[in-house]
Amino acid sequence: MQKGPYYLAIPYQGTDAEKKVRTELSLKAAAEFLRQGIYLFSPVLYVNEIAEEIGFTSLEKRRAIVMPYLLDFLKVSRGLVLMSIEGWQDSWGVQQELKFCQENHIPIYKMGGGQLSENLVNILATPWDPSEMSFW
Repeated sequence: MQKGPYYLAIPYQGTDAEKKVRTELSLKAAAEFLRQGIYLFSPVLYVNEIAEEIGFTSLEKRRAIVMPYLLDFLKVSRGLVLMSIEGWQDSWGVQQELKFCQENHIPIYKMGGGQLSENLVNILATPWDPSEMSFW
């Protein structure tokens, strides 16, 4: 595992209950990674407050402004940690992040929400092969 920041990809949009669960899982992930000495940038935790302050008039406007901003963080990350919870395959944002990783040869590490209590260094030891995604 290389030192440096990793980027957390997790779906966000959905019902209010889904957003709440996804935000809580993002917080738990960021805390556990830090507890294990690994820096993790979590867009769900970082961007939603900013987006609320800006007050975007549409989801499309939010995406047009926020996604390039996030991809700049992803560009300097050591890899993307894909939290493979329900909705990730349908998430517009996660799909943009995965595509960006493939185009820029950024490693992708896949983990489930239940793996947070594991040794995260082991998860980051072996990149995930995106060719496993049948819809690409």
